[in-house]
Amino acid sequence: MADNSGNFVSKFVPQSYFFTDPAAITQTADQAFGPVSEDEYRVTAKFSLSAESMAYAICTGIAFIQPQTGNADRVNLILRPFKQPIQGFDIKYFIYRGLKKSDFFDSNGAVLQQASNTSDFINQVNQDFADYYGFAFPADPISTFLARYIGFDPTNQNDSALIDDYFFKQAVVAEDGSETANLDFELPLIQAGATLANFAAGECGMDVVISWGDYKLPQPNDEFVFDLAYARAAEKMINVAAETDAFKKKQIREQIYQFLDPAAYFGFHANEGGLVKLNNGNDESVKKGEQIYTDLLSNFHTKNNIYLYIQSDRTRSYNFYGNYNINDDDTNSLKLGVTEASLTERTYEELGWPLIIDASAQAHGETSNKLYLQLVTDNNANTILYGQIAVIDNAQSNNFCGPDDLRTSDDQSSISFSKTVILSNPAATSGNNKLNIATFCIIIYHGCTYNYVSGEEVDDTGATVNMLNTPNFFDDVFGNITVSSVLKNNENSDYSELRFAKPDIINHFFNQVQHGVSAVEWALINDTIDTGLSDLPQLRRITYSTQNIDVLTDATSVTKALTNSTIAPSSQSKAINSDKTYSLPDPFYYDLLPFTDDGQVINGVQISSKDDTVPNKIVLGLTASENDSIKNLMTGDLQNPRLFLIDLFENGNDLISPEGVSYQKYKVAVIAEKDGVLKMYAPTEDVLIYSTDRNYHFSAGYSKYMPSLAYTSPYIIVNPTL
Repeated sequence: MADNSGNFVSKFVPQSYFFTDPAAITQTADQAFGPVSEDEYRVTAKFSLSAESMAYAICTGIAFIQPQTGNADRVNLILRPFKQPIQGFDIKYFIYRGLKKSDFFDSNGAVLQQASNTSDFINQVNQDFADYYGFAFPADPISTFLARYIGFDPTNQNDSALIDDYFFKQAVVAEDGSETANLDFELPLIQAGATLANFAAGECGMDVVISWGDYKLPQPNDEFVFDLAYARAAEKMINVAAETDAFKKKQIREQIYQFLDPAAYFGFHANEGGLVKLNNGNDESVKKGEQIYTDLLSNFHTKNNIYLYIQSDRTRSYNFYGNYNINDDDTNSLKLGVTEASLTERTYEELGWPLIIDASAQAHGETSNKLYLQLVTDNNANTILYGQIAVIDNAQSNNFCGPDDLRTSDDQSSISFSKTVILSNPAATSGNNKLNIATFCIIIYHGCTYNYVSGEEVDDTGATVNMLNTPNFFDDVFGNITVSSVLKNNENSDYSELRFAKPDIINHFFNQVQHGVSAVEWALINDTIDTGLSDLPQLRRITYSTQNIDVLTDATSVTKALTNSTIAPSSQSKAINSDKTYSLPDPFYYDLLPFTDDGQVINGVQISSKDDTVPNKIVLGLTASENDSIKNLMTGDLQNPRLFLIDLFENGNDLISPEGVSYQKYKVAVIAEKDGVLKMYAPTEDVLIYSTDRNYHFSAGYSKYMPSLAYTSPYIIVNPTL
């Protein structure tokens, strides 16, 4: 294997247990993960077993068992990681499809009692039940251990209920409108490598689901719905055959971005720093590098597949909006090859689905296989590429390629190709060939501007035509504005924080000069602030805040460096903070800078950094009522909404207050997809936003009661006049 320990991927340090005996499974092309046709995409990797085979916990996690639809003798097990197996890349669920029901429950609906031949799962839950019952009811005999005590209660669990409603013990609303508390169970915690149950002989399956955060969206929406119907299926496909609207088909196809091929998941561990443990009953072995391919993946049909996912504008897939087409004659939008000389124009799709799958063998003496990639750019100043999950051999810095590095032309009126980006992936030797070890790459790229409909006007002929505009650096950072927490107590708490783990990339400005780029996730914070008023003692607020996961500092910046700290927040939503009012995380703090706008005194807020660097954080603060007025714009036919700020200052020139304070002023709007068109929507009553630093954006109501916070710099200023 190549020593890529100094490369980006090694930071993830993936460590997992393999889910069953790799020698026991077989997989055909008809069972494989991925595109089946233009209408169907299989997200369950199916496989066959000639005899039953033990299933093992891939990681330490919480287990939830559901019946398998169509087979009374089988169940499916959803394992939600408690300890993430890949650092900084969260898995939402592992779903084992086709376990023997009789390995969990007896014919009377009770959990099996512990015995010499029962699994670690059964042994653990029996011990937990005995410990609990002995503590809570020491004088009473132990009750029958019913299956519903560990969450298996199919007759009272509707297909439409969300899986997370059970992991987070939300009340579930039934079809008749009644609410079931669903609190009389405890889902068991299972240790990594533990035996769970046997996969039944025949056809079984495994799903690997990526986490984008612990939240839920109102229905309908265009994200995949993780409900009990999905959890109970023998297999799951994303199917667009019934959808007649071409744009809605594209929206549904985006759902594949939340699923991984199990072969690629385990193959990803072949990078330096990764390992997979194989549990063989009483034995445990560790597989690294090429051993993962030869000893674990050899029976997968997809063992040589590299899945290349390219995320682009508004977190949609590359060329989703058609703005990366090379020309008007076809839909080719990039060049790809296994050598730079073999680069060939092609579409970004496989059978119409938004990804690229490469399984080609390569003949060379290197230790890794290469993919050479050129993407389309209009040479705008914000062109940027980031390898979220990738080894980029010729990255500019920290897996980023910035605008000066990517652009091959300074002509912003022409379409051209970016520089060639070289991706390295683990390879196994087979005779004179190098075979891909199944893995996945996720790249985020912004290279061409796109338009949205900002209104209508009458042209010279008297016809009504759409007015088109393009977004600025701030727009499209914050989306999912109608979400709610999966933790019910968050909804009415004084403070809660909800994280969104689908990253994007944004540019940072200081004195209107671009200083660098960050890869960010973001959080939505509900808080309260004391007002000192008797009629309104507390004000509820909403804060949208970016959280950096990686930083590219512009090498050409000579005035100030970009803050280099990054945050890797928890995958769990926060229920209660020790303080009910949002505070900026270190090394950031805020300063107040009051100024007057149209006769109104505004409590200006600026982000500062304790190490005197340029802050790389974007914040938008609204009162709860202002945020509600934005949310009220959303109806079921608006999809992928993103907050948008309409400039109220001309030509990028800041406004100047009577006090001499330079500031920006905006109106809040939303840009969303409707009927295949990106269009701007604004509330009836304007929500005005201010900023004095292009980092902290706030309404007058949001900042009105923010107190002054004294911060003393640890640095000694020798001559403040210099």
